[in-house]
Amino acid sequence: MRLIGFLIWVLSWVCLFWIWGEASARKGKHIGCLWALVVFLLGPVGIILYLILRNYD
Repeated sequence: MRLIGFLIWVLSWVCLFWIWGEASARKGKHIGCLWALVVFLLGPVGIILYLILRNYD
């Protein structure tokens, strides 16, 4: 059970830095940082929002 929790924790950090890097490359560093904060605060909901809104201009 601890291993599953650890893997989820590692996966969440990987997703956070992936979203930060991708959003920074697409829209600039300030927007990437903002998306990273959204994902950090909202967790899975933030990831879903990013995946829906990332191609929206």
